[in-house]
Amino acid sequence: MNKFLLTFIFTGTTLVMMSQEISVAVFYDKKPQGVTITIQKGIYLVYNDFDIVDTLQIGNNVSIVRESDFLVYRNRAKAWATNKDIRIVNSVDDAAFFINYSGSVEPARCYEGWIKVKSNDYSILAINYINIDAYVASIVEGLGAGMASEEFFKAQAVMYRTFCVLNYAKHKNEGFDLCDGTHCQIYKNKSTNRIIINASKKTSNLVMVDKYQNLVNPVFHLNSGGYTAPSEYVYGVAESHLKAVKDTFATNGNNYNWKMLIPSAEWQSYLIKKGVKSAENKLHKQLLIVQQDERANKFKLDNETISLNTIRTDWGWKSSFFSMSFDKGVITVTGKGNGAGVGLSIESAKTMASKGYTYDKILKFYYSDIIITTLNHINIYSEMLQKIKNEKP
Repeated sequence: MNKFLLTFIFTGTTLVMMSQEISVAVFYDKKPQGVTITIQKGIYLVYNDFDIVDTLQIGNNVSIVRESDFLVYRNRAKAWATNKDIRIVNSVDDAAFFINYSGSVEPARCYEGWIKVKSNDYSILAINYINIDAYVASIVEGLGAGMASEEFFKAQAVMYRTFCVLNYAKHKNEGFDLCDGTHCQIYKNKSTNRIIINASKKTSNLVMVDKYQNLVNPVFHLNSGGYTAPSEYVYGVAESHLKAVKDTFATNGNNYNWKMLIPSAEWQSYLIKKGVKSAENKLHKQLLIVQQDERANKFKLDNETISLNTIRTDWGWKSSFFSMSFDKGVITVTGKGNGAGVGLSIESAKTMASKGYTYDKILKFYYSDIIITTLNHINIYSEMLQKIKNEKP
Protein backbone atom coordinates (compact mmCIF):
# COMPACT_ATOMS: atom_id res chain seq x y z
CA MET A 1 0.00 0.00 0.00
CA ASN A 2 1.46 3.43 -0.92
CA LYS A 3 2.32 6.05 1.68
CA PHE A 4 -0.39 8.43 0.47
CA LEU A 5 -3.17 5.89 1.04
CA LEU A 6 -1.75 4.91 4.41
CA THR A 7 -1.57 8.59 5.43
CA PHE A 8 -5.17 9.03 4.27
CA ILE A 9 -6.26 6.07 6.38
CA PHE A 10 -4.58 7.44 9.49
CA THR A 11 -6.08 10.88 8.90
CA GLY A 12 -9.52 9.35 8.32
CA THR A 13 -9.20 7.46 11.56
CA THR A 14 -8.55 10.60 13.57
CA LEU A 15 -11.47 12.35 11.89
CA VAL A 16 -13.97 9.66 12.86
CA MET A 17 -16.09 11.35 15.49
CA MET A 18 -15.95 9.90 18.96
CA SER A 19 -19.34 8.40 19.74
CA GLN A 20 -20.85 6.28 22.46
CA GLU A 21 -19.63 2.73 22.03
CA ILE A 22 -20.19 -0.39 24.05
CA SER A 23 -18.16 -3.58 24.09
CA VAL A 24 -19.89 -6.92 23.52
CA ALA A 25 -18.20 -10.31 23.83
CA VAL A 26 -19.31 -12.43 20.86
CA PHE A 27 -19.41 -16.24 20.95
CA TYR A 28 -19.12 -15.72 24.69
CA ASP A 29 -20.60 -19.07 25.69
CA LYS A 30 -18.50 -20.97 23.09
CA LYS A 31 -15.16 -20.13 24.77
CA PRO A 32 -13.38 -20.37 21.41
CA GLN A 33 -9.71 -21.16 20.86
CA GLY A 34 -9.63 -18.97 17.78
CA VAL A 35 -11.59 -16.83 15.33
CA THR A 36 -11.56 -16.08 11.62
CA ILE A 37 -12.35 -12.57 10.39
CA THR A 38 -13.16 -11.44 6.84
CA ILE A 39 -13.64 -7.80 5.89
CA GLN A 40 -17.08 -7.19 4.35
CA LYS A 41 -16.66 -3.46 3.64
CA GLY A 42 -14.36 -0.60 4.52
CA ILE A 43 -10.68 -0.64 5.50
CA TYR A 44 -9.39 -1.96 8.83
CA LEU A 45 -6.08 -1.37 10.56
CA VAL A 46 -4.56 -4.17 12.63
CA TYR A 47 -2.79 -3.30 15.86
CA ASN A 48 -0.57 -5.38 18.09
CA ASP A 49 -1.95 -3.70 21.20
CA PHE A 50 -1.49 -0.06 20.04
CA ASP A 51 1.18 -0.58 17.35
CA ILE A 52 -0.05 -0.86 13.76
CA VAL A 53 1.11 -4.03 11.99
CA ASP A 54 -1.24 -4.67 9.08
CA THR A 55 -3.99 -3.23 6.87
CA LEU A 56 -7.06 -5.16 5.73
CA GLN A 57 -9.37 -4.35 2.82
CA ILE A 58 -12.58 -5.87 1.46
CA GLY A 59 -12.26 -9.64 1.07
CA ASN A 60 -9.12 -9.98 3.19
CA ASN A 61 -9.38 -12.62 5.87
CA VAL A 62 -7.29 -13.45 8.91
CA SER A 63 -7.24 -16.02 11.67
CA ILE A 64 -6.29 -15.44 15.28
CA VAL A 65 -5.66 -18.55 17.36
CA ARG A 66 -4.51 -19.04 20.91
CA GLU A 67 -1.38 -21.16 21.15
CA SER A 68 0.05 -21.57 24.63
CA ASP A 69 0.20 -18.07 26.13
CA PHE A 70 0.29 -16.32 22.76
CA LEU A 71 -2.17 -15.12 20.14
CA VAL A 72 -1.04 -16.17 16.67
CA TYR A 73 -2.19 -13.95 13.79
CA ARG A 74 -2.19 -15.23 10.21
CA ASN A 75 -3.01 -13.19 7.10
CA ARG A 76 -2.08 -14.48 3.65
CA ALA A 77 1.65 -15.21 3.94
CA LYS A 78 2.09 -13.13 7.08
CA ALA A 79 2.13 -14.65 10.55
CA TRP A 80 3.25 -13.38 13.94
CA ALA A 81 2.63 -14.06 17.62
CA THR A 82 1.99 -11.73 20.53
CA ASN A 83 1.22 -11.84 24.22
CA LYS A 84 -0.75 -8.60 23.89
CA ASP A 85 -4.27 -7.83 22.67
CA ILE A 86 -4.93 -7.66 18.91
CA ARG A 87 -7.16 -4.81 17.74
CA ILE A 88 -8.71 -4.73 14.26
CA VAL A 89 -10.08 -1.21 13.94
CA ASN A 90 -12.24 0.37 11.25
CA SER A 91 -10.74 3.48 9.65
CA VAL A 92 -14.16 4.76 8.51
CA ASP A 93 -17.62 4.58 10.07
CA ASP A 94 -19.19 2.58 7.23
CA ALA A 95 -17.30 -0.68 7.77
CA ALA A 96 -18.22 -4.24 8.69
CA PHE A 97 -16.67 -7.68 9.03
CA PHE A 98 -17.64 -11.35 9.15
CA ILE A 99 -16.49 -13.40 12.12
CA ASN A 100 -16.72 -17.05 13.13
CA TYR A 101 -15.02 -19.21 15.75
CA SER A 102 -12.73 -22.19 15.22
CA GLY A 103 -14.61 -25.44 14.61
CA SER A 104 -17.96 -23.72 14.12
CA VAL A 105 -20.70 -25.24 11.99
CA GLU A 106 -22.77 -22.07 12.28
CA PRO A 107 -22.90 -19.39 9.58
CA ALA A 108 -20.45 -16.55 10.09
CA ARG A 109 -21.88 -13.47 11.76
CA CYS A 110 -21.57 -9.94 10.38
CA TYR A 111 -20.88 -7.03 12.71
CA GLU A 112 -20.13 -3.33 12.44
CA GLY A 113 -17.55 -1.43 14.46
CA TRP A 114 -14.24 -3.02 15.43
CA ILE A 115 -12.96 -6.07 17.25
CA LYS A 116 -10.43 -6.76 19.99
CA VAL A 117 -9.13 -10.29 20.54
CA LYS A 118 -7.52 -11.14 23.86
CA SER A 119 -6.50 -14.19 25.86
CA ASN A 120 -8.89 -15.34 28.55
CA ASP A 121 -7.82 -18.19 30.82
CA TYR A 122 -7.82 -21.21 28.47
CA SER A 123 -9.69 -19.58 25.57
CA ILE A 124 -9.92 -16.21 23.85
CA LEU A 125 -12.36 -13.32 24.05
CA ALA A 126 -13.55 -11.66 20.85
CA ILE A 127 -14.95 -8.27 21.86
CA ASN A 128 -16.91 -6.16 19.40
CA TYR A 129 -16.81 -2.40 20.02
CA ILE A 130 -19.88 -0.90 18.38
CA ASN A 131 -21.76 2.36 18.30
CA ILE A 132 -24.64 2.06 20.73
CA ASP A 133 -27.27 3.04 18.14
CA ALA A 134 -26.07 0.33 15.73
CA TYR A 135 -26.09 -2.17 18.60
CA VAL A 136 -29.65 -1.20 19.53
CA ALA A 137 -30.82 -1.64 15.92
CA SER A 138 -29.27 -5.12 15.90
CA ILE A 139 -31.06 -6.09 19.10
CA VAL A 140 -34.42 -4.78 17.87
CA GLU A 141 -34.12 -6.66 14.57
CA GLY A 142 -32.88 -9.80 16.27
CA LEU A 143 -36.02 -10.01 18.38
CA GLY A 144 -38.05 -10.54 15.23
CA ALA A 145 -40.80 -7.97 15.68
CA GLY A 146 -41.89 -8.48 12.05
CA MET A 147 -43.68 -5.78 10.10
CA ALA A 148 -44.40 -2.62 12.08
CA SER A 149 -44.33 1.14 11.75
CA GLU A 150 -41.26 3.26 12.43
CA GLU A 151 -42.81 4.71 15.59
CA PHE A 152 -43.04 1.23 17.09
CA PHE A 153 -39.37 0.58 16.31
CA LYS A 154 -38.46 3.98 17.76
CA ALA A 155 -40.15 2.98 21.01
CA GLN A 156 -38.24 -0.30 21.01
CA ALA A 157 -34.97 1.49 20.27
CA VAL A 158 -35.38 3.77 23.28
CA MET A 159 -36.33 0.77 25.44
CA TYR A 160 -33.30 -1.32 24.49
CA ARG A 161 -30.90 1.62 24.62
CA THR A 162 -32.11 2.27 28.15
CA PHE A 163 -31.62 -1.40 29.02
CA CYS A 164 -28.15 -1.36 27.47
CA VAL A 165 -26.99 1.67 29.45
CA LEU A 166 -28.68 0.43 32.63
CA ASN A 167 -26.64 -2.78 32.32
CA TYR A 168 -23.50 -1.05 31.06
CA ALA A 169 -20.33 -2.78 32.34
CA LYS A 170 -22.29 -5.82 33.51
CA HIS A 171 -19.19 -7.88 32.64
CA LYS A 172 -16.72 -5.22 33.76
CA ASN A 173 -14.59 -7.69 35.70
CA GLU A 174 -14.12 -9.73 32.51
CA GLY A 175 -13.02 -6.74 30.45
CA PHE A 176 -16.17 -5.90 28.47
CA ASP A 177 -19.68 -4.48 28.96
CA LEU A 178 -22.19 -7.04 27.70
CA CYS A 179 -22.23 -10.51 26.15
CA ASP A 180 -24.12 -11.79 23.11
CA GLY A 181 -26.35 -14.28 24.95
CA THR A 182 -29.56 -14.25 26.95
CA HIS A 183 -27.57 -13.18 30.00
CA CYS A 184 -27.58 -9.72 28.41
CA GLN A 185 -29.29 -9.40 25.01
CA ILE A 186 -29.05 -11.82 22.09
CA TYR A 187 -26.71 -10.21 19.57
CA LYS A 188 -26.15 -12.32 16.45
CA ASN A 189 -25.72 -9.94 13.49
CA LYS A 190 -25.78 -6.33 12.44
CA SER A 191 -29.14 -4.85 11.48
CA THR A 192 -30.07 -4.74 7.79
CA ASN A 193 -33.65 -3.46 8.16
CA ARG A 194 -33.63 0.18 7.04
CA ILE A 195 -36.75 1.07 9.03
CA ILE A 196 -35.18 -0.23 12.23
CA ILE A 197 -31.81 1.39 11.49
CA ASN A 198 -33.50 4.74 10.87
CA ALA A 199 -35.63 4.37 13.99
CA SER A 200 -32.50 3.89 16.09
CA LYS A 201 -30.74 6.82 14.43
CA LYS A 202 -33.74 9.13 14.86
CA THR A 203 -33.83 8.35 18.57
CA SER A 204 -30.04 8.49 18.89
CA ASN A 205 -28.83 8.76 22.50
CA LEU A 206 -32.37 8.86 23.92
CA VAL A 207 -33.03 6.90 27.11
CA MET A 208 -35.74 6.79 29.80
CA VAL A 209 -35.18 8.12 33.31
CA ASP A 210 -37.32 8.89 36.34
CA LYS A 211 -37.72 12.34 37.89
CA TYR A 212 -34.42 11.87 39.75
CA GLN A 213 -32.58 11.21 36.45
CA ASN A 214 -32.14 7.53 37.28
CA LEU A 215 -32.40 5.09 34.40
CA VAL A 216 -35.57 3.00 34.60
CA ASN A 217 -35.83 -0.73 33.98
CA PRO A 218 -37.75 -1.06 30.66
CA VAL A 219 -39.36 -4.45 31.25
CA PHE A 220 -41.91 -5.64 28.70
CA HIS A 221 -44.11 -8.58 27.76
CA LEU A 222 -45.98 -9.81 24.70
CA ASN A 223 -49.61 -8.98 25.57
CA SER A 224 -51.11 -7.47 28.73
CA GLY A 225 -54.55 -9.08 28.33
CA GLY A 226 -56.12 -5.65 28.82
CA TYR A 227 -54.46 -4.66 32.09
CA THR A 228 -50.77 -4.46 32.95
CA ALA A 229 -49.50 -5.56 36.35
CA PRO A 230 -47.66 -3.35 38.84
CA SER A 231 -44.08 -4.47 39.42
CA GLU A 232 -44.68 -5.65 42.98
CA TYR A 233 -47.08 -8.35 41.72
CA VAL A 234 -44.24 -10.06 39.87
CA TYR A 235 -40.94 -8.80 41.25
CA GLY A 236 -41.99 -8.08 44.83
CA VAL A 237 -40.78 -4.46 44.68
CA ALA A 238 -42.85 -1.42 43.74
CA GLU A 239 -41.28 0.69 40.98
CA SER A 240 -42.71 4.16 40.36
CA HIS A 241 -42.65 3.70 36.56
CA LEU A 242 -44.22 0.23 36.59
CA LYS A 243 -47.82 0.74 37.67
CA ALA A 244 -51.00 -0.98 36.57
CA VAL A 245 -52.35 0.42 33.29
CA LYS A 246 -55.68 -0.29 31.60
CA ASP A 247 -54.68 -1.39 28.10
CA THR A 248 -57.52 -1.41 25.58
CA PHE A 249 -55.04 -1.90 22.72
CA ALA A 250 -54.27 -5.46 23.81
CA THR A 251 -57.47 -6.89 22.30
CA ASN A 252 -55.99 -6.62 18.79
CA GLY A 253 -53.07 -8.90 19.62
CA ASN A 254 -52.75 -12.55 18.65
CA ASN A 255 -51.93 -13.44 22.25
CA TYR A 256 -54.89 -11.77 23.94
CA ASN A 257 -56.76 -14.98 24.93
CA TRP A 258 -55.87 -18.48 26.02
CA LYS A 259 -57.65 -21.41 27.66
CA MET A 260 -56.69 -24.51 29.68
CA LEU A 261 -58.60 -27.44 31.22
CA ILE A 262 -57.35 -29.05 34.45
CA PRO A 263 -58.83 -31.74 36.75
CA SER A 264 -60.30 -30.05 39.83
CA ALA A 265 -58.79 -32.72 42.13
CA GLU A 266 -55.34 -31.97 40.72
CA TRP A 267 -55.87 -28.26 41.37
CA GLN A 268 -56.92 -28.95 44.97
CA SER A 269 -53.87 -31.16 45.51
CA TYR A 270 -51.59 -28.43 44.12
CA LEU A 271 -52.95 -25.79 46.50
CA ILE A 272 -52.44 -28.08 49.49
CA LYS A 273 -48.84 -28.83 48.46
CA LYS A 274 -48.15 -25.11 48.10
CA GLY A 275 -49.18 -24.47 51.69
CA VAL A 276 -52.86 -23.57 51.30
CA LYS A 277 -53.87 -26.24 53.81
CA SER A 278 -57.47 -25.02 54.15
CA ALA A 279 -58.07 -26.14 50.54
CA GLU A 280 -58.26 -29.71 51.85
CA ASN A 281 -61.61 -29.07 53.52
CA LYS A 282 -63.20 -27.07 50.70
CA LEU A 283 -65.43 -28.06 47.83
CA HIS A 284 -63.74 -27.84 44.45
CA LYS A 285 -66.02 -25.00 43.36
CA GLN A 286 -64.81 -23.00 46.37
CA LEU A 287 -61.23 -23.09 45.10
CA LEU A 288 -61.78 -21.05 41.97
CA ILE A 289 -59.78 -17.91 41.15
CA VAL A 290 -61.79 -15.17 39.49
CA GLN A 291 -60.28 -12.02 37.99
CA GLN A 292 -62.40 -9.64 35.97
CA ASP A 293 -61.28 -6.26 34.62
CA GLU A 294 -58.27 -5.80 36.87
CA ARG A 295 -55.42 -8.08 37.89
CA ALA A 296 -55.16 -9.54 41.36
CA ASN A 297 -51.90 -10.28 43.13
CA LYS A 298 -52.70 -13.32 45.26
CA PHE A 299 -55.33 -15.99 45.76
CA LYS A 300 -56.57 -15.92 49.34
CA LEU A 301 -58.38 -18.78 51.03
CA ASP A 302 -59.30 -18.11 54.64
CA ASN A 303 -56.00 -16.72 56.03
CA GLU A 304 -53.71 -18.45 53.54
CA THR A 305 -52.46 -17.00 50.25
CA ILE A 306 -50.52 -17.96 47.16
CA SER A 307 -49.07 -15.64 44.54
CA LEU A 308 -50.77 -15.75 41.15
CA ASN A 309 -47.37 -15.32 39.54
CA THR A 310 -46.19 -18.44 41.36
CA ILE A 311 -49.21 -20.31 40.00
CA ARG A 312 -48.44 -19.11 36.49
CA THR A 313 -44.82 -20.26 36.76
CA ASP A 314 -45.62 -23.64 38.31
CA TRP A 315 -48.28 -24.53 35.76
CA GLY A 316 -46.53 -22.98 32.77
CA TRP A 317 -49.50 -20.79 31.89
CA LYS A 318 -49.10 -17.84 29.54
CA SER A 319 -50.03 -15.25 32.15
CA SER A 320 -51.21 -14.76 35.71
CA PHE A 321 -54.31 -12.90 34.49
CA PHE A 322 -56.96 -15.63 34.41
CA SER A 323 -60.33 -16.75 35.78
CA MET A 324 -61.70 -20.21 36.56
CA SER A 325 -65.02 -21.96 36.17
CA PHE A 326 -66.02 -25.43 37.39
CA ASP A 327 -68.11 -28.13 35.76
CA LYS A 328 -68.26 -31.90 36.44
CA GLY A 329 -64.82 -32.27 38.00
CA VAL A 330 -63.04 -30.09 35.47
CA ILE A 331 -61.80 -26.53 35.92
CA THR A 332 -61.70 -24.32 32.84
CA VAL A 333 -58.97 -21.70 33.06
CA THR A 334 -59.67 -18.75 30.78
CA GLY A 335 -56.68 -16.47 30.54
CA LYS A 336 -55.78 -13.13 29.06
CA GLY A 337 -52.41 -11.95 27.79
CA ASN A 338 -48.98 -13.48 27.44
CA GLY A 339 -46.01 -12.79 29.69
CA ALA A 340 -45.42 -11.32 33.13
CA GLY A 341 -47.67 -8.37 32.32
CA VAL A 342 -45.35 -5.69 33.73
CA GLY A 343 -44.32 -2.69 31.65
CA LEU A 344 -44.83 -2.31 27.91
CA SER A 345 -47.05 -4.68 25.95
CA ILE A 346 -45.37 -5.39 22.60
CA GLU A 347 -48.52 -6.25 20.66
CA SER A 348 -50.36 -3.26 22.11
CA ALA A 349 -47.49 -0.92 21.25
CA LYS A 350 -47.66 -2.14 17.64
CA THR A 351 -51.36 -1.35 17.56
CA MET A 352 -50.79 2.10 19.07
CA ALA A 353 -48.14 2.89 16.46
CA SER A 354 -50.46 1.76 13.64
CA LYS A 355 -53.11 4.16 14.98
CA GLY A 356 -50.75 7.13 14.79
CA TYR A 357 -49.32 7.30 18.31
CA THR A 358 -45.72 8.53 18.40
CA TYR A 359 -42.99 6.57 20.16
CA ASP A 360 -42.87 8.92 23.17
CA LYS A 361 -46.63 8.65 23.70
CA ILE A 362 -46.37 4.86 23.54
CA LEU A 363 -43.57 4.73 26.10
CA LYS A 364 -45.24 7.17 28.47
CA PHE A 365 -48.49 5.20 28.30
CA TYR A 366 -46.85 2.07 29.73
CA TYR A 367 -44.09 3.61 31.85
CA SER A 368 -45.49 6.07 34.39
CA ASP A 369 -43.89 9.46 35.05
CA ILE A 370 -40.82 8.83 32.90
CA ILE A 371 -38.67 11.44 31.18
CA ILE A 372 -37.07 10.77 27.80
CA THR A 373 -33.68 12.44 27.82
CA THR A 374 -30.32 12.27 26.05
CA LEU A 375 -27.55 10.02 27.21
CA ASN A 376 -25.09 12.87 27.73
CA HIS A 377 -27.27 14.17 30.58
CA ILE A 378 -26.48 11.04 32.57
CA ASN A 379 -23.38 10.59 34.73
CA ILE A 380 -22.32 7.39 32.98
CA TYR A 381 -21.81 9.29 29.70
CA SER A 382 -18.35 10.56 30.62
CA GLU A 383 -17.32 7.08 31.75
CA MET A 384 -18.35 5.64 28.38
CA LEU A 385 -16.38 8.27 26.44
CA GLN A 386 -13.30 7.75 28.58
CA LYS A 387 -13.42 4.02 27.97
CA ILE A 388 -13.41 4.53 24.19
CA LYS A 389 -10.47 6.90 24.52
CA ASN A 390 -8.53 4.29 26.49
CA GLU A 391 -9.36 1.36 24.19
CA LYS A 392 -9.35 2.69 20.64
CA PRO A 393 -5.97 3.35 18.96
